[in-house]
Amino acid sequence: MTTPAPGVGIFSFAGHTARLTRTLPYFWGSRYIFGRADSWETTLAYGFAHLGKSLFWYTSELLFAYFLTEFVGLSIHHMGAVLATGFLIGAAVDLVVGFGLERRLTTASSASHIQFVGAILCSASLIAVFLGASMPMEFRFGYALAAGIVFRLGFAAYDIPQNALMALATVDTHGRMRIASTRIWFSGAATLIVAFTVGPLIARRDQPEAVSFLLGLAVLFAIVAIGSAWLLLHLLRDQRPEARPGTVAAFPRVRLPADFWLLLLVMAATSIFTPAFGKLEPYFATYALRSAWWGGVVVILMAAGIVVGQPVWLHLCTRMAGGLVMLLNALLQIVALTAFWLIGPAHPIASAVAAFMFGLGNGGVGMVQWAAFSETVTRLGPSRTGFSYGLFAAAGKLSLAVGSLLLAAVLAPIDFRGPDGADLIILMVAIPGVGALCCALAGIGLFAIERADKPTASVMQTKF
Repeated sequence: MTTPAPGVGIFSFAGHTARLTRTLPYFWGSRYIFGRADSWETTLAYGFAHLGKSLFWYTSELLFAYFLTEFVGLSIHHMGAVLATGFLIGAAVDLVVGFGLERRLTTASSASHIQFVGAILCSASLIAVFLGASMPMEFRFGYALAAGIVFRLGFAAYDIPQNALMALATVDTHGRMRIASTRIWFSGAATLIVAFTVGPLIARRDQPEAVSFLLGLAVLFAIVAIGSAWLLLHLLRDQRPEARPGTVAAFPRVRLPADFWLLLLVMAATSIFTPAFGKLEPYFATYALRSAWWGGVVVILMAAGIVVGQPVWLHLCTRMAGGLVMLLNALLQIVALTAFWLIGPAHPIASAVAAFMFGLGNGGVGMVQWAAFSETVTRLGPSRTGFSYGLFAAAGKLSLAVGSLLLAAVLAPIDFRGPDGADLIILMVAIPGVGALCCALAGIGLFAIERADKPTASVMQTKF
């Protein structure tokens, strides 16, 4: 039987689901089912669930800031406060989930149950966030603050258990690399879907049906998220008894390796600096390009770059060290951002091509980052899975909070709705450029670690 390449067949997922149902008896009761070379259906099931979660994540990354200032009517400072507070609360919850549920997050079955509950909570809270534009003006800031916190609470319960499956439901390095690539592919697909909403949203900015448009999106995304999370839960339903508190041995004290901390720094860099490109793009489209159409094209091609590059980066990771692949992609980001700045808003087609190149590099860094981290966590053992992913997610949320405050600080002094609109491109290039430089240095460091410890390197240089 010919197995499809990563991501092939996403738009005919119903056919894969039917094949998956027939294969369930073979895998029933087994925790190691993802990333198999002879069964992409199970890997695609994880990818589909990650698509559902990523629809929420990239809605918050690409649309929340623009929504809060242009639809809710908050000031730049209030927007930064809402986003930063949500991320700070989310970071605390990530630690609580990671540490508090560490004994529960030791099997794929328990992790799939928790992520299903998180999908339901996150779905309801996203709808609540978009209802903020309908609140009386005097209550909007407080409501946005509360709704944003609830959204981050739900997302933490959704995110960490699903991330933990990268270690809990795979058996070898090859499987984790396939899962990482599939994950980024579906993440890029989610970015692409959300990106398609940017143009219509900008076009509806002054129209009353804009809120209805966002609520409709939230309901549609909720259906996808809950349905895909249920499929994952159904697939990983385990007939063996779950481990109970009191019956699990005390966690051994494991010294965290150098690549663990290095990858935390990569998470910080890609959370503080890299998202600024996508968050500023709707403002750039509205006040610099002054075109909802070309604004949509730019962000769509950025997302397409994330998707298209995954087979290439997966292939490269089987031929060369992961650190070198990360370095290559970080340099690609720097080249793309430089081109984006030199081109400027006067040539939207060339700007869109540069955004595509930036997406290519962004997806490559993400693929190596997640594959290397899941490999590192697996070496620590199941008892450290919840702790590791909780700390990883918390580092990301804390960094996103810093990034939100940074975004507010650089936007507040300029009249981007007026004559300073052209200056937005400088911010779109400079801030992510710092992140790309950090990732380049991290790639060099990761390569050095891999060379020093080849037998247990985070990203193995072996062929599939």
